[in-house]
Amino acid sequence: MRRAALALLCALAACKSEPTKTTAPSASASAAPVVSASAAPSASAATGHYVGTYEAKPGELFVPDGGEYQGFKFRGDADAGALGPGTLSFGVDPATGVLSGELEGPLGPATITGVAREGSLSFHLTPRDDSAMEFRGTATGTFDGGAATGQIQASSWHANVLREASFTATKK
Repeated sequence: MRRAALALLCALAACKSEPTKTTAPSASASAAPVVSASAAPSASAATGHYVGTYEAKPGELFVPDGGEYQGFKFRGDADAGALGPGTLSFGVDPATGVLSGELEGPLGPATITGVAREGSLSFHLTPRDDSAMEFRGTATGTFDGGAATGQIQASSWHANVLREASFTATKK
C-alpha cells in the first residue's frame, strides 16, 4: 500500500502545471463542412445550381525515389474498372456557401458535400451504396463566369484502386 501511495505521489510531482499546447482537431473526411456566419461568403456569381461531367482515369501515387523507398512500386489495381465518363450536379447556398449535390457514373453513386468561397470550391465524395467499388475522395476547383472546373482524387474503400478525374460544370 505504501509503495502504491509513493508511486502516486511521484507521478503527481512529475506533472507540470504549465498549460499544454493544443492544436485544433483535424476535419474528418466524413464530416459535413461547418461554415460560420463570419466566414460565410456573400451572395456571388458562384451561387446557384451546376450540372456537368467528369472523366475518371487511373490515379497515380508519388513515392520518393531513393532511400528506404528505392525500387518501390505501387501495386494497386489499375485495371479494376471505375473508368470513363460520369455526371455531377451540385448547388451552392447563397447565404452560407455550402455546396451539396450528387455524382453518378464510375465513381458513384456518391453524395457531394463541401464549400464554395472566394471563387474556389472544395468538396468530398461519400458513397451512397455499399459495394466492392465504392469510392471516397476530395475535389478542388474554381468558378469562372458561369462554369466550375476542377480535379477529383478518389480511392476505393481499401485504397488499392486510385482514380483521378477532371470535371466541368455549367450554371443552370
